[in-house]
Amino acid sequence: MKKTDTKANKNRQIMGTQVLVAVLGTAKADFQVKYSYVGKDIDDEVAEVNWNYFCPPSWNGRCKGHINYDANAVMDAAEIGDTMLVGKKNDKELDIVIIQQDDPIISEIYSSVGIKQPKAETQKSKPSLWTHLWGASATIEESQTAEVPNNEQLKTIKVKDWIRVYFTPGPDCENNIIAEINQAKKIDIAVYSITNQNIVDALVAAKDRGAKVRVITDRLQSAGKYSLVEELESAGIPVITNTGHKIMHNKFAIFDGKHVESGSYNWTDSATKSNAENCMFFEQEDKVFTKQFNYLWELYQK
Repeated sequence: MKKTDTKANKNRQIMGTQVLVAVLGTAKADFQVKYSYVGKDIDDEVAEVNWNYFCPPSWNGRCKGHINYDANAVMDAAEIGDTMLVGKKNDKELDIVIIQQDDPIISEIYSSVGIKQPKAETQKSKPSLWTHLWGASATIEESQTAEVPNNEQLKTIKVKDWIRVYFTPGPDCENNIIAEINQAKKIDIAVYSITNQNIVDALVAAKDRGAKVRVITDRLQSAGKYSLVEELESAGIPVITNTGHKIMHNKFAIFDGKHVESGSYNWTDSATKSNAENCMFFEQEDKVFTKQFNYLWELYQK
C-alpha cells in the first residue's frame, strides 16, 4: 500500500492501477465490501463503496480510477508497506483484505499466483520532482532545460500571458466578474459555492437578454442555507451538481468560449468582503477549460 491508499489520504480513496481496472472495469459502480485485516486483531467490517473511472479530455488519453470508501477500522489501521488484495465476488460484492507487511502469508500469495513480490513502499521520503530534474540547489533562473533519461530535451512550457489579477477582501473580483457577464453571449460556470446576490442578478439579467448560461456547482453547497442556486434555476438557467466526484471544487468561468476567470475566489459575499482570495482573468489556450467544462457537464448528467 502507498500513502495515497491509507487514511493519510483524507479523501478516503484507493487509487486505481491497471490491475484494479482489469478487476473492476471502467464503468461506474457501487459495491458492498467486506474488509478484513490479516496480522492485526481487528474485526471484519462490511460497508458500501463506489468505483469511478475518469478519462477527462484535458488529460490527452490518460485515465484514472479510484475506490471511494468511508472510514472503517480496517482501512484506518492499514499502513504504508502493507499489502492490499481486492477481490470481486460478483457485480455487487467485493472483498478487500489488508495484510500486515512482513506477514509470511504474503510470500505464499504471490508465489501461488506466480507473481514476483514487489518491494514495499516505506515512509522514507523521496526526492521531489523538482530535485529529480534540476538538483537540490538549482533555481529557476539556473535551470531552463535538463537532460532526461532518454537524452531528449524537456519540452519548453509556454509562459501564459496573465491579463488581470485581483485580490480580496475588496470588490475587484466581484466587479470584474460582473463586467464579463454583462458583455458575454455565452457563459459557462463551474463554481463551488454561489451566494453572491450581485453576481446572481447579473447572471439572471444575462439570461433575460438572451445569453446562454450554464452552471455547474457543488451538490452540498447548492443545498446550503445561503445558496442562490434555486434563484438561478427559477430564472431558467440550467444548473447541475456533481455526481461523479466527492466535491465539485472548481472555481472558473468561461465567457464566449475565450475569456476565463479562475482562482481561489468563490462567488460568495464572504469571498468578497472577508476572505483573502484571488481571481485571474486570461484567455484560454486550446479550449482546455471548455473541454473540461463539457466533460463535467456530460459526466454529471449520467
